[in-house]
Amino acid sequence: MMGESAPMDAAQPVSPAEGGSERAAPALVGVRLGMEMALSRLRARRPLLALALGVALAVAAAVIEVAFGSSGAVDRALLATFRLVTPLTIFALAADAADRTGLRDAAWPAARFGASSHHVAFGIALATTLAAALAGALLAVVVVAAAQGPGGAPFVRDVLISGWIGALTGAAYAGWFSFGATFLRRGLGRFVPLAADFLLAGSAGVVGALMPRGNAVNLLGGPSPLGLGQPTSAGLLALTVVLLTLAAAARCRE
Repeated sequence: MMGESAPMDAAQPVSPAEGGSERAAPALVGVRLGMEMALSRLRARRPLLALALGVALAVAAAVIEVAFGSSGAVDRALLATFRLVTPLTIFALAADAADRTGLRDAAWPAARFGASSHHVAFGIALATTLAAALAGALLAVVVVAAAQGPGGAPFVRDVLISGWIGALTGAAYAGWFSFGATFLRRGLGRFVPLAADFLLAGSAGVVGALMPRGNAVNLLGGPSPLGLGQPTSAGLLALTVVLLTLAAAARCRE
């Protein structure tokens, strides 16, 4: 009837912005919880020791190359580090970030309280990617500092170039290992990209272009898979980070 006020509990239209905010809030909370869990695991003793061991091996590689001759020692030490030390170090960090189990199971401590396992898993994968980028950059910079000779290229330039290549390569490895951790029992699928990288990534074919090592070597001035240019290799590494991180989270949907 005219003159009567509408019931107080009548449903009011929800604006698209308000509805989007309500839907986005739980997603952001889940991602934040996943990142916090992963970073907490990475601050434990075992991953820190793994990183310290990686740094020690990178320095050892640099010292050995300098002993063989200071000319080109930085390039040789970087290639040796990117081929062996970087993937093994990132593998150890990615496994610890996921609590050495499958990515879905690693998200369970938060998901069991109502957070979406998909969002929590994305937070874990994202934190792993960021930590791997920092670790990859650190390993590269350490090598340059240890192998740089008096007649070498400008130190700052070498640090900047090797640093961003190390960061991008480390993040790409993290993407592969997070995605692999969504397969097989307890995330043992993460061993598949590690084995493929060691056994096949040195090829000049398609596998070499898909795996991080082939593109990283190209960026460092080494052989190029499929004859790719360095900008293409950098783009492939960046695409690997984005697509595999999203794919890993997508495989953890309820």
